[in-house]
Amino acid sequence: MDQKVIIITGAAGFIGSSLAVELSGDHQVTALDRREPTHALRSSAPGVKWEKLDIADAVKVTSTFKKVKENFGRIDLVIHLAAYYHFGDDWRPEYEKTNITGTENLIHAALATGVQRIIFSSSIAALEPPQPSQLLHEQSPTSDYIPYARSKSIGEDILRKVSSEIPCTILRLGGVFSDWCELPPLYSLIRLWSSYGPLSRIIPGKGESGFPYIHLKDVIKIIKRCIDLNSEMESYEIFMASPNGFVSHRDIFQIVRQSLYHSHSANPVFTPRELIATGMYIKKVLAFLRNKEAYEQPWMLKFIDRPWMVDTSLTQKKLNWECSPDLDILKKLPVIIEHYRMERKSWISRNIIRNAGEYAYIN
Repeated sequence: MDQKVIIITGAAGFIGSSLAVELSGDHQVTALDRREPTHALRSSAPGVKWEKLDIADAVKVTSTFKKVKENFGRIDLVIHLAAYYHFGDDWRPEYEKTNITGTENLIHAALATGVQRIIFSSSIAALEPPQPSQLLHEQSPTSDYIPYARSKSIGEDILRKVSSEIPCTILRLGGVFSDWCELPPLYSLIRLWSSYGPLSRIIPGKGESGFPYIHLKDVIKIIKRCIDLNSEMESYEIFMASPNGFVSHRDIFQIVRQSLYHSHSANPVFTPRELIATGMYIKKVLAFLRNKEAYEQPWMLKFIDRPWMVDTSLTQKKLNWECSPDLDILKKLPVIIEHYRMERKSWISRNIIRNAGEYAYIN
């Protein structure tokens, strides 16, 4: 295997930590994060050089890149995973600091050290929300309907403009989950539908809201595929990292209830938008009083029964890659629910930490 010199940003995070572990045996990896890696992560990624830094610090970023080049003679790839996100509709300074300025700092350092390619983690959620029956694909435009989407849209545009000087690959990820869930929207649904009483059967609208989900292992697989095919790619590539289509709330509800209660007897209660809005505002106020932030936000109401359907056929063809059938969300949900049933305290803790952006790697 052709060994690469690789820098990973956000390397102590949810995707970054697993990627650092996976690449550590075959490549020279320098891992950047503003948090220290856990002991388990250091132990699982032998040979990885860890650098604690904030990508908003241009001087530190450039000096680190130069040090990597001095040590190895080159830098083949930068895999840019570091990003700030929240679920509200207010633009926060952290978006400018990390998602935009941080990305610009990485580009400047990459240009100064002759990096061969940047792989940028974007999101299907950053695309222009689809109209009914519309498919999203690699050419679909990005949007600014929420701040997170806006920040990723700006990031994609910055990279597109410099791609003639430094090749760039954009990976638009679906909702990334693990065997422990660790995906805020999915966590919220499971917590609701696993509870008792009439509220546990509520599904917004007709149950046709939905999004494409991708297992963490498949994300690692597509990134590795991009590494392997680096020399064969165009200067600017966009790929859709998810299965085709989408998964509806109705489908998730049925499997969650079946996995928990071994019965479909608890039929869903399809709930009008107006009632969902009332409950959402109440939950938001209660979260505010507890100095927390609810995942459910008013802007989400407009997307009830408007699924985000994707067509990934071009990505599959170009990369000779597809999501593993055994890692499909509907097949993995029983595993997720089993962890919830048997190790509930750990399950909830892992999801709370992930939702707060403080993911900690565990073997």
